Amino acid sequence: MNILELGFGKFELHKDIIIGIINEGIHFNMALNSILNDEIIAHYGTEQKLGYISMRENSYSIDPMVHLYNTKHQNLRSISIVESNSQIISSVDLESKFFKPGKLQSFFNKEHAINWTNSQLLN
Repeated sequence: MNILELGFGKFELHKDIIIGIINEGIHFNMALNSILNDEIIAHYGTEQKLGYISMRENSYSIDPMVHLYNTKHQNLRSISIVESNSQIISSVDLESKFFKPGKLQSFFNKEHAINWTNSQLLN
């Protein structure tokens, strides 16, 4: 596993799963998504099947257009969102409308997110 630390978050790069924690107060927009995409492509290439797990430990916002843009990456098979902080208002229902149907799910713990992500990588 490699650790990628960027100014807006920390990302664990596993064999075929990326686990990300976005920093508190960040607005994750297309510009930040582009930076992350470039780093991921540099590490994995464009053919490796990948799953992304977002650990929503901090309060931040995301531009839903990021998910719409990321649908173009055929190798990105799924996005799992782990919401462990019940005080943060969930935006998963809205976000899921912008990604591949059925491929963006929320979970209450990391283990369930990893299991689901692994099942998506088999397809």
